[in-house]
Amino acid sequence: MLPEGMRTEDLRSLTQIGNALWVDRDLSRQRTAETLQAVSLLSIPEEVLLERASSVLLARASREDPASRAAYLGDPFFRLLPEERFVLVALHLERWSYARVARVLQCTPEQVAMRAWKMRVHLASQPLPGRPESSTQPRTPPVLGAVGVAPKKASCPEFQSLNPWTQRFLDEEHAPRERVFLQNHLMACDDCRLALSRCRELYFHVEKMIPRVEGDAAEELGEIGRQMAELRRRVNPELWSWGDAVHAFMKRPEAQVFLSLAMAWLLYRLF
Repeated sequence: MLPEGMRTEDLRSLTQIGNALWVDRDLSRQRTAETLQAVSLLSIPEEVLLERASSVLLARASREDPASRAAYLGDPFFRLLPEERFVLVALHLERWSYARVARVLQCTPEQVAMRAWKMRVHLASQPLPGRPESSTQPRTPPVLGAVGVAPKKASCPEFQSLNPWTQRFLDEEHAPRERVFLQNHLMACDDCRLALSRCRELYFHVEKMIPRVEGDAAEELGEIGRQMAELRRRVNPELWSWGDAVHAFMKRPEAQVFLSLAMAWLLYRLF
């Protein structure tokens, strides 16, 4: 059972984000379920529900991060900060816009773009975990190739080293009219085609480093749904069964004192 306004695809997105924030899969499912339980108690419009849940999940991951990833620092992706991992999974796997990521991080879309490029450049220089470096690195370092191609024509788009147009093109951040101009320009400009090709190599390398939810997605979603139902049952006494109510009553200190006195009185009467 999902929170009101939460769609199945939103739950799948949040599951993917949680998977990138916590290395341990069971802990990731637990934290995702707890986050959904928390936001379901709030009155949040449907269009921002996923963003609010992502913000809560990210804040918790940031608090728990030093302890949770200590044993996994051999993985370049998990050496990144939780906010950086969130940016990459949101852009590469969920195809969020810079503006949507910026709302979660409470920054500007321009800051998201520059941060994303910095992280992509960093990961592009790292070998894939568990594989020989020679078999995973591109033949030409993609970052040096992309940044090093300087436009030679007046019509070439400006290439900013901290936020290149090739990144915005692959993230589909250009307005339709600007994108049409770039597509037409690429057909006639070898230098810009080479820059875009090498930037695409960088993207493919980075995407291989981002963990994905493996196995049956329905099973993953079902497990989170069951955890959510259990959490909702715990915090809503009106949903308890008779056995749940008795169990909760028996755990109260005053109930245990009463039962101890009652047992002592019964034994006294019998003997």
